[in-house]
Amino acid sequence: MRLLQDPEPTLEQAARAVIAFGGIQDCTVQFPDVPQDALRLAVDGACAALGLGT
Repeated sequence: MRLLQDPEPTLEQAARAVIAFGGIQDCTVQFPDVPQDALRLAVDGACAALGLGT
């Protein structure tokens, strides 16, 4: 998470990072048989949670 945030992130920044990484992790566990390219939507969702464009 340090790569995405300041050394001392705000609570909002830290919460967004937890949501982003947790969402990607959950998608890979919940949908193990879905092709990797199809799970790109999880990366898009993580970027949205971080406030980044895709």
